[in-house]
Amino acid sequence: MSEYVFTSMEIDAIGEISNICLGNSATTLGMLLRLPVDITPPQVSIVEKSEYTKNVSNQKVFIKVSYVQGIQGCSILMLEENDAKIIADLMVGSDGNGDFAKMELGEMHLSAVSEAMNQMMGAAATSMSLMLEHRTDISTPETKYMKDGEYLAYEFPNDDKFVKVEFRMKIGDLIDSPVVQLYPHDLGKAISDLFLIKKAKEKQ
Repeated sequence: MSEYVFTSMEIDAIGEISNICLGNSATTLGMLLRLPVDITPPQVSIVEKSEYTKNVSNQKVFIKVSYVQGIQGCSILMLEENDAKIIADLMVGSDGNGDFAKMELGEMHLSAVSEAMNQMMGAAATSMSLMLEHRTDISTPETKYMKDGEYLAYEFPNDDKFVKVEFRMKIGDLIDSPVVQLYPHDLGKAISDLFLIKKAKEKQ
């Protein structure tokens, strides 16, 4: 259980990194889906896991990306169910205009979303490597459909705080929704430290 308190400089550093990384990953996703993908500048905050575990009513699609080189840990992307269905539909070559409210979210959808996020987060990892001057590689994403509080309690039993990066993602005229990315507290600290060390070296 970490008692560390992030400084405003560290939060700004994570925001700067996220803005560049997510911008490049949005470009990659747009090429994959053959539609324009735009994101808003991310808002960064520190949240308690209890904020999610006390509210387990919302089913979401969780994409867990593990960092296997350069930095250790994993990040989580949280997508709304309907948005995941639209992305999956586009991935298999449809037009993303189906009646998704009546559609079951199955393994085929999750596999298609996982592949889209693999490409998207791979681009983000490449951008992070350049920004940190520290090679960063990721594993193949793990995708699950669960209630948000249950997922975090299951996947992160020993983490009580997260760095929350929130932005809106617009995909053509089909999606205009908030997306949340979570870093466990220690990983967020490691990323901000590397970035600030690089910035300090540049000023010398």
